[in-house]
Amino acid sequence: MQDLRGQGGGPKPRLTQDQKGQLKQILTDDFDFWTCGEIRNLILSRFQISYSKRQVQRLLRLMHMYCYKPQPRDYRQHPDHKQKFSERLKAVADVLGMGTKNLENMSIGFADESTFQTYGNSARLWSFGKGLIRKENTNRTKQNCFGFYAIRGKSLLIPIKKGNEQTFLTMLDKIKEQHLHYDGIILIWDNHKAHTTPAIEQKAYLLGISIVNLPTYSPNLNPIERLWKSIKTVLAEAGFIENLQHLNQLVNDAFKKASDSLSFAKKWIEDFWNVIFWKSPIRFSE
Repeated sequence: MQDLRGQGGGPKPRLTQDQKGQLKQILTDDFDFWTCGEIRNLILSRFQISYSKRQVQRLLRLMHMYCYKPQPRDYRQHPDHKQKFSERLKAVADVLGMGTKNLENMSIGFADESTFQTYGNSARLWSFGKGLIRKENTNRTKQNCFGFYAIRGKSLLIPIKKGNEQTFLTMLDKIKEQHLHYDGIILIWDNHKAHTTPAIEQKAYLLGISIVNLPTYSPNLNPIERLWKSIKTVLAEAGFIENLQHLNQLVNDAFKKASDSLSFAKKWIEDFWNVIFWKSPIRFSE
């Protein structure tokens, strides 16, 4: 009698424990990321066993693999960008340690610029109806903002027109005005060309602001980027935004709520600040 197993007449062949071990080794060694289709084809070509998409997904869960959208990184980012940033922060720590600064009374914050608009369609929303249309203001009215996300001190959100040297000189004054009773300010921001001019460096020195520039193409080291993303999600979920005044109110409210929390900077604090400034750690009850 013909053996119909694997042809619809009985149980289809499955990977043995030994074969599963071989598959896991291949998936671990060859690439960081796989699609379900690639793994199906791999099983078929390597073991001559055909799995459905659902069976592959179940197998991968049992193997403790994760399915998620990988965090993108700019290909130009230096592989040692975290080490480079640590070295820059350590240099600041050494300078401050040799002086009379009281680290416990220093403001620390992240600065960046972002643009918000009345129209945003980036949020996935649930509905019982399929293909429904939601009325939105599509005139794309926008507002540029400068933000200072303080993990010690006062956070600031300031509307700006252009992100140029004169704007950032003014922003340094604004930050200083809110931290007059602090022994100093550590300001972390990116390498925007208007952030690194001689005028900016001189102004920061006169105001007692220690600037730490992030390595190029390393927005993942700036927690305010995650704060911006949270605000844009709020705007996308807000529905109809009437005008610029309404937009600014939503942005200000979302920034105030988000910046009151250290959650956006928790990993940064654990990986950098509390390692380097171990004598003056930031505790998450602050």
